Amino acid sequence: PILIFGAVAGLGTGFYTYKTEIDTAVYTTEEKVSAAITFSDSAREYVRKTLRPMLFDFLARAKGCVQEDFILEGQSSSFFTASIFNLVNEKMPDFKLRQVAYNPINPKNEPTPEEAKIINFMKATKRKEYEGIVEYKGTKHYVHAFGKVAEAGCMQCHSTRGAMPKTLLAKYNPQYDPNWQVGELVGAVMVFVPFETVLLKAQLDGIIRGFAVFSIFLFISLFIVFMLNRLVFKPLEILERKAEEIAKGNVDEPIEIQSDDEIGKLAQSFERMRVSIKKVMDLLK
Repeated sequence: PILIFGAVAGLGTGFYTYKTEIDTAVYTTEEKVSAAITFSDSAREYVRKTLRPMLFDFLARAKGCVQEDFILEGQSSSFFTASIFNLVNEKMPDFKLRQVAYNPINPKNEPTPEEAKIINFMKATKRKEYEGIVEYKGTKHYVHAFGKVAEAGCMQCHSTRGAMPKTLLAKYNPQYDPNWQVGELVGAVMVFVPFETVLLKAQLDGIIRGFAVFSIFLFISLFIVFMLNRLVFKPLEILERKAEEIAKGNVDEPIEIQSDDEIGKLAQSFERMRVSIKKVMDLLK
């Protein structure tokens, strides 16, 4: 029973350690993800509300002087934030931001199979966010995804090729109409953080602590068995053997068990009995 309890306690400790370390790592990662997404949303909003209208106005007034009808670096919120995060990613390679969508203008923004699963899950469950540990490019990653809903301002570039600015057509040459619909979940902004090392460390710590707890119970069990063997089983075995010898008439060897417990008192009684039998046998001789 002690070993069973120890095994259960060890498993419980291991699982608790694993879960605690994962929860702590997720909490710490979430703080970084939250900061990244806040920056991304703010940058996109700045492009939508400030840069894009300003540049449209500039291009309209500069018509004939400027060939471009769309300045990608300043009017595309996705391109703007992706460019910034590419620079961030050079300094923080473990922190990856992806802006993906179905039927994108830029083929690089086409979701991978893993990313498509997340988008489809959000569509099916009507969720605006998704977070969890997923398999991404062969390793475990923590991902936090925020659904991207098409807005009216997106339609100029993401409805049909006919409505698309010529600059984008010349740069990307899309072979299909994006056909985005206002209010439709068309993609997501995703932040990926490698989690393979975190999981392995949590598993290792859980195993070590669980084994340590089990080892304590194992040591206690072995100690109890050792003490029972020394204080109870061996003395009883000696008494049993002496009793058989006395029954056979061998009463010359004393019973040498020196202890003050119940086994010792029983041994003293056997010794007195042996002495008494020996005296009787000596008299009979």
